Amino acid sequence: MSRSYASIRNVSKTYGQGRTRVHALRGVDMDVALGEVTMIRGPSGSGKTTLLQILGLLQRADGGSIWMAGERVDRVPESGLALRRRRHVGFVFQGFNLLDALTARDNVSVGTWLRDRTDTAASSRDDLADACIDRVGLTPRRAHLPAELSGGEKQRISIARALACPGLLILADEPTANLDWTNACDVMAHLLSLAREHGRAVVFVSHDLRLERFADKIIQLTDGRITEQDSHTEVDGPMTTDVSTGKTMDDDSAPPHEPASGGHRLLWGGVLLALAVATVVLLAKPGLLFPSAEISQGESHAVAQEPYVAGAPAVVEPATKLIALGTERPGRIKSILKRAGEVVHAGDTIVVLDDFTTAATVALRRADLELAQADLAKLKAWYRDEERAQAKARLDRVQVRLDRAEREHRRLEGLHADASASDTEFSEALEEVRAARADVEEAEQAYIVTTAGPTVEDVLIAESRVAQAQAALALARAELDLRTIRSPIDGHVIYRHREPGETVNPDSLQPIVSLGDLHDIRLRAEVDESDIGRVHVGQRVVATADALDGKRLTGRVVHMEPIMGRKSIRTQRTTEIKDTKVREVLIELDPGHPILPIDLQMSVRFLDTASAPETDTPPER
Repeated sequence: MSRSYASIRNVSKTYGQGRTRVHALRGVDMDVALGEVTMIRGPSGSGKTTLLQILGLLQRADGGSIWMAGERVDRVPESGLALRRRRHVGFVFQGFNLLDALTARDNVSVGTWLRDRTDTAASSRDDLADACIDRVGLTPRRAHLPAELSGGEKQRISIARALACPGLLILADEPTANLDWTNACDVMAHLLSLAREHGRAVVFVSHDLRLERFADKIIQLTDGRITEQDSHTEVDGPMTTDVSTGKTMDDDSAPPHEPASGGHRLLWGGVLLALAVATVVLLAKPGLLFPSAEISQGESHAVAQEPYVAGAPAVVEPATKLIALGTERPGRIKSILKRAGEVVHAGDTIVVLDDFTTAATVALRRADLELAQADLAKLKAWYRDEERAQAKARLDRVQVRLDRAEREHRRLEGLHADASASDTEFSEALEEVRAARADVEEAEQAYIVTTAGPTVEDVLIAESRVAQAQAALALARAELDLRTIRSPIDGHVIYRHREPGETVNPDSLQPIVSLGDLHDIRLRAEVDESDIGRVHVGQRVVATADALDGKRLTGRVVHMEPIMGRKSIRTQRTTEIKDTKVREVLIELDPGHPILPIDLQMSVRFLDTASAPETDTPPER
């Protein structure tokens, strides 16, 4: 019987339409086997998270088929996907996704509660949660809240929650990204145990290549396609972790302090000999060692003979340094409206995050403001003319009633004196007068109110409520605006580091996109500390690159950074000194230079201005 638990065939997924259309997955085939750990790796934007979400039934593919536990699930209606997720899939998230108000035990059992909410299942839920927590070694911490747990403990609780799921497929998206290496190894060991000891199929996504040792199968995803699949069994060997260095070693591997082998001694001997020869050259002709180490082999003999005083490695970059755009609010990327290389203008929308909740909040705050404004308008308008007329008419009616009652009272008063009217009649007439007078007084007050207008206090209170509603609406709109990331400059999209569907947060070190201006480029060179005295602003420069087939570009130094820094441009040459202190120098190329790709590595020579003319002829395009 096949051990394959989940399979996808020819799966594709796209986001956006027209020019913003992005192919996240392109005809992907993949099998996930029980008892195995599969690692999905690849650069940002290669489709890793999309593949994991489709496999976990969180997204639907645009095409292809998905099988799980012998059932084709891509045809299941939306109403049945949640049931199959609860039945087949357990999730381990990068951000843990624990409920802050629940204990560790309750966080583990909440999934089982969703599957069976009866009171009779409560004890079995707790027993299952306790057993799963015990398997990850956190029994003493099961009554603790997430805020009382370390990062490694939170991730182990999330593993226990996945273990409580009856499904055999465990999906983990960057499960160690928020952990140090020691805790990362601990978490991966538990995931490995889910496969080995519990027969689960574990699939995890990670950028950390050190985690490859925990995987039975490694899938390389590039531009939405699987470009490489590799299976190995390195994880079966015992492991130890050197906490001081953060490195994980097999028990039979050589420790870091083991003496070098004969081959290593021969290599180091060659390096020392090369350094000795370079030192002799430096002493014989100062200023030539560093430039010669940076000059590519493809340069012409004429350039090599040109008089220069210093040389340095350089890279092509926008004239304004790359601007990395991130997010001020956590969320999921809804769309990225620009591709790499496209032109952008200041204020253009580049990235849109999911904004359903914040948009609903804006609508609610707008309704609150309209109600407050209506109340204020009604208060200022006070009573309408017809309402004042009604109040005056009522006052006239009750005044007529009072006049009639007083006349009747006077008539009965004379009759009562002659004993022609009874005491009861006289008393009733007196009561009618009193009631009529009360009605008149009430009608007079009502009429005064309709003509007096609102009090100052009432107007101030109503105006303050309008101001509060306006402030709440402004805050909601500002929050909604933070879900839209706009370009701060006129330029181009240089890199797209993330893709739609990925989750981002303000603490991430990786931006969403980087911007610059491809029309206005420059060279950034790193001059060795031993050569900085030979370089100055305005100095003429000749630049070459292997990619230009010996073609010379000319320019001049326009800026020198005031402080020293560490090398960041690596030429990958064996003679390169890794810890050299350098000074960054910015070079403006002469007009007419060819179009150069950003990050192209070049070699530059700073010419001897005493012998080099200021009017170098720029190369043709």
